[in-house]
Amino acid sequence: MSREPTRRRLDPDARRAELLDAADRVLRKNPEARVEDIVAAARAAKGTFYVYFESWSDLIKALRERVLAQFYKRYPIVFPKRKQDWWALFDRLSAGFIDFTLEMEGLHQAVFHTPMAEPPGEEAVQTIALLLQSGAAAGAFATTDAAPLARLIFAMLHETVDAIEAGADRKRAMKALHDLLHRALAPDERSHRPRA
Repeated sequence: MSREPTRRRLDPDARRAELLDAADRVLRKNPEARVEDIVAAARAAKGTFYVYFESWSDLIKALRERVLAQFYKRYPIVFPKRKQDWWALFDRLSAGFIDFTLEMEGLHQAVFHTPMAEPPGEEAVQTIALLLQSGAAAGAFATTDAAPLARLIFAMLHETVDAIEAGADRKRAMKALHDLLHRALAPDERSHRPRA
């Protein structure tokens, strides 16, 4: 007579993390996945999901917070002391955003572009606006209305991701993006230096 395998006992934080890990793996490959797919990957009962997440939307919110924390851990924002270092920071963060988004695969769609998700990019737009305001205060960037410009820059970043996913050459796409950003943000013509 065969016995049913004993269910693993995990503390609540570990079980929740296990469900988030499973959701991360599954949604990268299938952004249309549902609760049944997540619990199967986590080897958990469907009821277990609802112990830790009130709804699918609650899971998406938790994944979104986790993804943003991972991004800021990998690409910390430390405001430069020297004026010329603002460009390096902006270039590093824009390239980081694009690479990080591409690495997310289907998770990007599931977490940022579903009806349950908050408007896509709001956190990124706010971060870009803060960088623009702080860089302008340091004299590195042109003084401008940061909020609408931040939204346009986010759209350019997102379009660059879409272009690379569709087969555009990453190096050429990144150069075009950085050239355009440098032209838009340069405080005057003398400070603009085209990138090689």
